[in-house]
Amino acid sequence: MSRYRRHIIIGLIILGCVGIGEFWLYAAHQLGGYVHQPAFGGASLADLCETSEIGGFPFRLKLSCKNLAAPVSAGESVFYAGVEEANGVASLFSPNHIVLTFSSPLVIRTKGGAPFAKLRHDGMTLDLAWGLSGVSKARLDVKSLDWRPEAAEAGVAVNVQSLAASIEPQSGPEGATLNYDVDAQGVVAPVLQALLKSNEPGHFVATGKIAPPPAGADWRAALEDWRKRSGVLGIEKLEWRSGELSLRLDGALALDNSHRPIGRLNFAAQGAGPVLASLGIPAGAAQAGNILGALFGRGPAPQGAANTVTLALTLADGKVLIGPFRLPAVLQPLY
Repeated sequence: MSRYRRHIIIGLIILGCVGIGEFWLYAAHQLGGYVHQPAFGGASLADLCETSEIGGFPFRLKLSCKNLAAPVSAGESVFYAGVEEANGVASLFSPNHIVLTFSSPLVIRTKGGAPFAKLRHDGMTLDLAWGLSGVSKARLDVKSLDWRPEAAEAGVAVNVQSLAASIEPQSGPEGATLNYDVDAQGVVAPVLQALLKSNEPGHFVATGKIAPPPAGADWRAALEDWRKRSGVLGIEKLEWRSGELSLRLDGALALDNSHRPIGRLNFAAQGAGPVLASLGIPAGAAQAGNILGALFGRGPAPQGAANTVTLALTLADGKVLIGPFRLPAVLQPLY
């Protein structure tokens, strides 16, 4: 090989390496811009990390985040949800799309540092994509989720075999909406199992849209702003299955001036006789609901389905009504 040809080959190799390096730096710069873009109640992903850096040269982008802590405001109370480490991977060709993996456990503490709750898992990932106006889609996947309250306000203990939840902002002729989709399988909670009179693990599904999308770091302030803007929570499907028990809701909810849920929901249940009795729903109400449903075109209950009920629920003035029947439950303000 002649010296001239050798110099050409060496030059091409150097030029290729420089090109790859420049392209990687450009992609890393793009990813850095996205992770510093406000997204979580006004904070960026980078703002939540004690230290963060981008690496992975030359074939991909890697984001490392140490001591991630996300503040959650609730009126005058502030909580911090934190993990020791979060790592992300993105393609050089789509730096606006990153998959983050979080260490276990996720610990929630009060502003003063007191323990509030702990979430252990066998794998938690957050799939994030950015668009021109911010986060365009987010999907959370968790395996073997174990929620352990350490304060009374943290609710009850829950174990979930797998959880998949996604949100996607959309714009249309009727304005902006936030589409949501939740699928939780193998749900076990002693309190819930006792209420539903079933020891079988449950399967929970919820899909719908929120209009307009709530925004803000303080969830109470965000809810109040959403209420004043005539916000509506649309429920396309909310379903719970456990053994022979099946519960399903659809409809729309809003908040009244006293911050209580209002709206109309279609309720269907199969194998739910003991559950309905524990909720104070008289057997006659179920039969009347099925008859009224048939009269108004909703259709009768499936033939041969044991303890099948189809009812219309009305939430108003802190009350829950089934036709003319009022349930003993009293709706409390959400905030």
